[in-house]
Amino acid sequence: MNLLFRLKHYLRYAWQGRTKYYIHSPFVFQFYLNVLEGDVEQELKPLAQLRQHLSSNNTSIAVKDFGTGSYKSIAISTLLNKVAVRHKYGKLLYRLVRHYAPSSIIELGTSIGISSAYMGMAAPQAAITSLEGSPDIAIAAGKNHEQLGLSNIDVQVGNFNQTIPQLLNKLEDVGLVFFDGNHTEEATLQYFHQFLAKADEDSIFVFDDIYWSEGMHAAWQQIKQHPQVTLTIDVYQFGICFFKKGKTKEDFILRY
Repeated sequence: MNLLFRLKHYLRYAWQGRTKYYIHSPFVFQFYLNVLEGDVEQELKPLAQLRQHLSSNNTSIAVKDFGTGSYKSIAISTLLNKVAVRHKYGKLLYRLVRHYAPSSIIELGTSIGISSAYMGMAAPQAAITSLEGSPDIAIAAGKNHEQLGLSNIDVQVGNFNQTIPQLLNKLEDVGLVFFDGNHTEEATLQYFHQFLAKADEDSIFVFDDIYWSEGMHAAWQQIKQHPQVTLTIDVYQFGICFFKKGKTKEDFILRY
């Protein structure tokens, strides 16, 4: 069911997606040039080499299911191939963080630390907090960050129902938030509203897998319609929200 759903929406995305030649918004045009375009392969070579190494690492680690409280073993190579952000979209995260330079970054769902590594390499001066539910996965992520020389990523372990409120109590505002945790409609909307309370006009929210399921797509549609969200950009894998004041509300689908 999910496969047919995603295929249908991908075909719609491919049909509706604009290139830079059809963008009239100066802000979105600059987004296209600086975030969707640009060769960063050389800068990301250490991370590409790490990915290559992990792709053949069949060491199993325990993954905790907070719904049942049980654990299951998954190979690191499987987590890389099926859960970690693809290199194409990792580059987008890298350029997004490099261009807008948020002072603080929050990630929901560390996994083995690949997406946080893209963001950490883009902004070594930024404080990055990544929340992860499974202790063994968090340990693997920490090792990957260490191998890349990234000391600005703090991985916090625990159930999101506890770790998110604890984190928000310490924050005055939020820079960039990457939502890549529980991919259900209810949880995504809950996390959105929790962090929305700390958002200002410079905040950026990035939602992963907005076409993963009907529920995720429904959540994305509700997020787009929220009055505090003034501009959204859909690149199929990610949905990106901006909160710029004084702008006419607009939604863009950009080909990437």
